[in-house]
Amino acid sequence: MIHAGMFLLAAFTASAVLGQVEFRAIGGPGHEHARAVVPHATGAFLAGVAKPEDADVARGYVVHYGNDLEHEWSVLLPFGDPIEHVVDAWLDSPGVATLLTERFVQGVGYKAAIHTIDSTGTWLGSHEPAMAFRPTCMVKWNGDPWIVGTSSAQPAAYNVETGSLIAWAGAPGATEEVADAAVANGLLVAVGSRTAHDTSQAVIWAVYPLGQVAFELAQPDTTVQRWSRCDAVAAGPNGVRVLSTYGAPTPGNPNVESTLHSMLSLNVNQGKINGVLYGPSSGNRPGRDLIWTDNGWVKLSQTDLVPELDQSILVTHYNAFGGYVSQGAWGTLYEDSPVSVVAADDGSLWVAGSTRGTLDGTWNACLLRLDSLGPLDQWFTEPAGFGVLNDPLFNTFTDLEDIASAPTWGVAPNPARHATRLHGGLAGMGTPQWQLFDVAGRAVCQGQGWDVSLDGVAPGMHRVVVTDRTGTAVVPLVVAE
Repeated sequence: MIHAGMFLLAAFTASAVLGQVEFRAIGGPGHEHARAVVPHATGAFLAGVAKPEDADVARGYVVHYGNDLEHEWSVLLPFGDPIEHVVDAWLDSPGVATLLTERFVQGVGYKAAIHTIDSTGTWLGSHEPAMAFRPTCMVKWNGDPWIVGTSSAQPAAYNVETGSLIAWAGAPGATEEVADAAVANGLLVAVGSRTAHDTSQAVIWAVYPLGQVAFELAQPDTTVQRWSRCDAVAAGPNGVRVLSTYGAPTPGNPNVESTLHSMLSLNVNQGKINGVLYGPSSGNRPGRDLIWTDNGWVKLSQTDLVPELDQSILVTHYNAFGGYVSQGAWGTLYEDSPVSVVAADDGSLWVAGSTRGTLDGTWNACLLRLDSLGPLDQWFTEPAGFGVLNDPLFNTFTDLEDIASAPTWGVAPNPARHATRLHGGLAGMGTPQWQLFDVAGRAVCQGQGWDVSLDGVAPGMHRVVVTDRTGTAVVPLVVAE
């Protein structure tokens, strides 16, 4: 583990410190972008996509942190295609994360896959719908899980339980994309954008269970803008809110475009916008995510408001009726790009995203944990935890010309006490060499052959890095007491 002190915090009043902030970054020589974080009782899953530099390969991966945010293990997703991105993740049962991925299949196009993994790094299975479908997120609708996204260039939703598909809209000559979805008053509310003639407009669709469109709002914010898109939607007991990003002329310098965001209040019953809460009037400040919590609405955006932080993470808290409460900005001395936010059962907030420059100058996955929702404006000069891990996992797939034939390695028994044995790989690829790393990324021991001795190895999470003629793989291993 490499620890650094390059994390700064900024807030908007110099009040007493009330909470704790933790930040972690993890990656390797390529580009790693976290897409979702899933906290649970004994830690958190961080899921994203990793892409080697100068290679047309993108792999989904999962990282697990313990309650103290110490790295426990990392694994790449099962794969059969050279491009797979995690787009959503959630907790279906205690200690078990479910991941929704977008795969690109040669000759078919985009397809969805659902993977399940537990907190020890054990894969519990995968489900791959047969149809071509580009997924965005998962929602519960009328008791069933639905994947929402795009099918045949139309916004669509796929029922995982029944296999039924509904599609709507599909404007001729336009490209439509779904960015997020929520369920309110029995309707599926999907948000995204429609692009035609090189101009994108934000769009909100409300859909009945059989696929009929209840209403559609294109360019719901009538303020003159150069372009717009919807980023996120969330439903609460007092209505639905939509986060929208748009381009606008910079005041005093109209030739320079600012990237701004606003929060729209949507009346689902009437199919109209009740009001718009605007953010800043200039700068580079796109919206990213929006959620409802027991304490009100939480908006996630990227901001250049604090010069010392460059592009940083901004978390804003609104009450149940959309009134502003507080906000705070967090980031490194480099560029930080948040993607998603989630509230845990204990009231803590978790943000997934990417940071560029903390490790090696490339993008690395990162997470931010705030131990409570606020008041956010009192998080000031708090000494933040800062951990950067150069994970050997991300050195294992720099060149995958025939990705489908890559070997799958494992160890058994796992957990193990005195020794374990490698299994898998491809026949005829020679005797494997291995190294054992502890949870902090330190090399513990090494050897060759199929037997891995654990004598003198401390209990806990470890990783076995296996190398043969096909390349290198990383296998999680629990050393028992």
